[in-house]
Amino acid sequence: MKLSTSSQMKELDAKSIKEFRIPDIVLMENASRGAFELIKKHFGELKGIKVSVFAGVGNNGGDAMALARHLHNAGANVLVNLLANTDKLNPSPKINYEILRSMNVEITTINSIDDINDVFLAHSHIIIDGLFGIGLSRNIEGLFYDIIEKINKSSATKVSLDIPSGINADTGECLGIAVKADLTVTFALAKPGHFLYPGRDYCGRLEIVDISTPKSLIEEFKPTFNALVKSDFVLENRPKNSHKGNFGHVAVVGGSLGKSGAVVLSSCACLKSGAGLVSAVVPDCINTAFESLCVEAMSYPVNSKGGFFSKDSFGDILDFVKDKDVICFGMGLGVFGDGLDLLKSLIEIKKPMVIDADGLNILAKEPDILKNTNAPIVLTPHPKEFSKLINQSTQYVIKNRLNLIKEFAKNYNVILVLKMADTLISDGNNIFINTSGNPGLSTGGSGDVLSGIIASFLAQGKEALEAAMFGVFLHGFSADLAVKELGESALLPSDVINYLAKAIESFKIVAQWRFLLFHQSRAHKF
Repeated sequence: MKLSTSSQMKELDAKSIKEFRIPDIVLMENASRGAFELIKKHFGELKGIKVSVFAGVGNNGGDAMALARHLHNAGANVLVNLLANTDKLNPSPKINYEILRSMNVEITTINSIDDINDVFLAHSHIIIDGLFGIGLSRNIEGLFYDIIEKINKSSATKVSLDIPSGINADTGECLGIAVKADLTVTFALAKPGHFLYPGRDYCGRLEIVDISTPKSLIEEFKPTFNALVKSDFVLENRPKNSHKGNFGHVAVVGGSLGKSGAVVLSSCACLKSGAGLVSAVVPDCINTAFESLCVEAMSYPVNSKGGFFSKDSFGDILDFVKDKDVICFGMGLGVFGDGLDLLKSLIEIKKPMVIDADGLNILAKEPDILKNTNAPIVLTPHPKEFSKLINQSTQYVIKNRLNLIKEFAKNYNVILVLKMADTLISDGNNIFINTSGNPGLSTGGSGDVLSGIIASFLAQGKEALEAAMFGVFLHGFSADLAVKELGESALLPSDVINYLAKAIESFKIVAQWRFLLFHQSRAHKF
């Protein structure tokens, strides 16, 4: 799903007005009418209900005043709280203000918190938030802070126009305080701040309204941000004459004494996601444990020392993986003295790779070795692991993650998956925000499952970026299916693996439906 930043949306609006001759007031009317229809859809009968509308000085306030007119015409008892000097209103908001006055809709100019009609607000069924919109970049303070605080304390249903006031539309940052909306109605395209935390938490249900932005503008628009949603992905059914060799062979290299489970989870997830063959390269001291827990995968035990891969096993490892399609490296590996030498040698084989967990901790010692290959590499760090890669604090990573992941992915020519509640993926040019998943994934081993899924799709022939995007979404989607029956607190990584089959089949529905439609259309011809 394409997302637009604040500046990109303003550019699209400007082109709509200048190049396509769509007046600003028409865009505003379409926005307000679309919001009104959604409010009717969600709340039903509007006659007699009380609605408090909060309108700021900009176009977001104009949208709110236009919406107030529709609500008034539907029989709602509307009170508009205007936080603007009417002399400073832009032309389109000013028109909607004048219309409200001519219709005798009650408007109160708010200069202090005492100007708010607390009795009306306390009895309001709906609050419309049209204070700031998507252009806000400064912290909220003073009167606006007090008003948003009062809005949030209300038991009324809160509807924000475009984005909850107080949320940065580009980053999802809460700028001091923000409206905690139940419904957010955004216009033309969704914004990154709708999907990036903490903004995602403030939006409630998100709805997108068509405001008649020309279709060609939307189609030609090249976003820097995209949200990953289920409709982005379709899996075709496998050919009837396929065999295991068609779906790739993954070598999962990892494990150490006490951490055999990581390799088990990654290998099982890889198989369950459709890889034709999976071989786990493990220290011999954990081979029995591995073989007893993942019977469908093959194992290749090599010499160990102190519970880790021994240096004299590296030659055997390299010989074994050189004819495999993908290498998945690092799960449960441990950080040991010669680990960097092993990773360097694996990278120099120039096979597609997924590097996770301790593989990333080893890579942090010398990230420049990534430049020794032109083969696709997917890195899957969480913020702490990524902080080691760039030698910064975890908090610095979280605060600046959008720029950092693009910069790192571009500099090292990798696909970077930053695992968070709003997992981000970058190829160095664009950022993709995942929308699937839930807090049940907040447990050890979830990342091992993800690495196996991504490696599986790489082996099945997907490009690295596509494998990462679908792998991340599928991982979260499988967890979403699992929690419906198991709940979040009890969810285990193995549960996510068990629901992969159901999750994967759901992406084939479109392909099967097309097949049915084709045969039905043929049947009608005879």
